[in-house]
Amino acid sequence: MKVVLIGLPQSGKSAVFGSLTGAHTSAGGRGHEIVMGNVKVADARVDRLAEVFKPAKTVHADIDFMDIAGARAEKTGAGLTPGVIAEIRSADALVAVVAAFENPSVVHPLGSNDPLRDIKNIEAELCLGDLMQVEKRLERMEKEHTKGLEKDALLRVKEWLEQEKPLRLIELNETERRLLFGYSFLSHKPLLLLSNIGENDIGAEPDPAVAAYAERNGHTLMQYCSEIELEISELQPDEQAEFLAEMGLKDSGKKRFVDKVYEMLRLISFFTVNENEVRARSIPRGTPAVEAAGKVHTDMERGFIRAEVIGFDDFDKFGSTHAAREAGHYRLEGKEYEVRDGDIIMFRFNV
Repeated sequence: MKVVLIGLPQSGKSAVFGSLTGAHTSAGGRGHEIVMGNVKVADARVDRLAEVFKPAKTVHADIDFMDIAGARAEKTGAGLTPGVIAEIRSADALVAVVAAFENPSVVHPLGSNDPLRDIKNIEAELCLGDLMQVEKRLERMEKEHTKGLEKDALLRVKEWLEQEKPLRLIELNETERRLLFGYSFLSHKPLLLLSNIGENDIGAEPDPAVAAYAERNGHTLMQYCSEIELEISELQPDEQAEFLAEMGLKDSGKKRFVDKVYEMLRLISFFTVNENEVRARSIPRGTPAVEAAGKVHTDMERGFIRAEVIGFDDFDKFGSTHAAREAGHYRLEGKEYEVRDGDIIMFRFNV
């Protein structure tokens, strides 16, 4: 899973990236357009399974994050150069970081902080990137005298984008979705609007205008204090817990951020366990068992026979797979079974 951070210069985007990944090299800081980082998804269920099975290896789910350098101040853009756009089309989701803090030493490229203005600028840039892609494709179709459903769908998309409307809001029929899937439009991707607030605003309600805009345009909205979260990320685990308690916070912003990404992408986790490895695997909600098996190994999907399933809560209640099975909490499921969050699964297959 790959998530891309975008934002205007001085938005605190690189501080957000550092607080999530622990990376200290920012995009743009050393001439890089893109910096990659990885975040392990904290999950107490994985730790509990590892405690019971004592495997040689424990693997949490993870998310790859990409930090995109902001454009030069005079351009006031989010850094979406042609090269960067090509890189991020494969992203599963975008995070738009906007400055909502007051700091006299940080000068906004547009002269003042205005989160609503900034997110509108970023959204317009995403739409423009998609519009340029559509126009280029339509020009080629005209030269080749191409007609058909794909061209009709692209013309409809072009008209929508010319109104600076993100494609996540357009209603497409099944045929149009299939024909346009490979374009990986930027404004069609799930977008998390991250309002980068100051320490004094922790716990406060979001700006009503920003919240209303987010709801109208299909964004997930979250407030995040990168300054504090960067401090937390540099502490030891026991020190982090103490710091959060002093701040009156239950969880770190990093955990809430990851939870928001999972919610936005409709992701759940299932687990595979044995004496060698306990591993969490992320899949979209509603994934059938046969496709989930393919996340473990393609042979399992190809030769799928059945899934042997125990829910994590049942496992935790009875303390072992054997005890849960004896209590009747063991299920045999077929190909079409929709995997549930927390399922512990053993796939039976034959190739």
